[in-house]
Amino acid sequence: MPSSRSSRKGLYLLSRYRLPYLLLLPAVVVLVVFLAWPLGSIFYFSLRETPLGGASIFVGLDNFALLLSENRFLNNLAASLRYLVGVLALSVPLAYLAAILVSSRLRGAGIFRTVFMLPWIIAPVVSSILFRTMVDPYSGPITAALEWLTGEKFLFLVKPDLAVLSIVVHSAWRSFPFEMLLIAAGLTAISPELYDSAKVDGAGAWSQFRYVTLPLTRNQLFVAVLLITIWTLQDAEGVYSLTQGGPGYVTEVAGVRLFKEAFIYFNIGIGSAIGVVLILLSILFMILYLRVIGAGESQ
Repeated sequence: MPSSRSSRKGLYLLSRYRLPYLLLLPAVVVLVVFLAWPLGSIFYFSLRETPLGGASIFVGLDNFALLLSENRFLNNLAASLRYLVGVLALSVPLAYLAAILVSSRLRGAGIFRTVFMLPWIIAPVVSSILFRTMVDPYSGPITAALEWLTGEKFLFLVKPDLAVLSIVVHSAWRSFPFEMLLIAAGLTAISPELYDSAKVDGAGAWSQFRYVTLPLTRNQLFVAVLLITIWTLQDAEGVYSLTQGGPGYVTEVAGVRLFKEAFIYFNIGIGSAIGVVLILLSILFMILYLRVIGAGESQ
């Protein structure tokens, strides 16, 4: 009797603790198929040369050595970093202003919330086409307004500096709604009494933002910056739809170079190697941001 009772108890515990794993199994399978398998394949093909219509050949680290010896790829990385810094420098202040506006009790704040979310909802290729239309040198409303104000015609997608500015503005315009949502979530958790106390102490709007708003939304800000950093480093469709990496290679960020190598030139090995470099850069930035967050919390 005791042995049968203990065996039944063992079977009960086994079935009880097995059930959660069985329920999680479909999600694990989906993650393996759609995330782990592509991630493993990109590392696999980065070590091989895969000519179109031919058998792949193992070449080791030759693809990485070839990329690192190219001035073009070094320019791609520099363009990606310029692109990232410009997007963050423009989108973060804009996100804070929008978050403060949509979190306020002003009438019509809900309308602003809907309007601000439109760039995030629109597909990148569609927003790029809309932006190209707006900065068209002959029929674009932005270029027409600037020509009326200055008397000069602005060729945004032809001149190098203006092309870089165009992709930065477009990406920041698309990125700030996501940052706004995270920052607005942090703002709603701040007690109004803190602002009342700051006003009593004579703090102005800037002092309230610096000593109350910014510290208490710090975690939300770092999460937003981290995700936008990863997405911006890997961005290809937005930049390619706007400039195709031109003029020359000025706006050819690493994501655009990856797209060209893999899907236009069919250099799967080189394209995969660029993808691995972008993954490593994303991990590096993630570690850096986590260290910054840890250092701030320890103070």
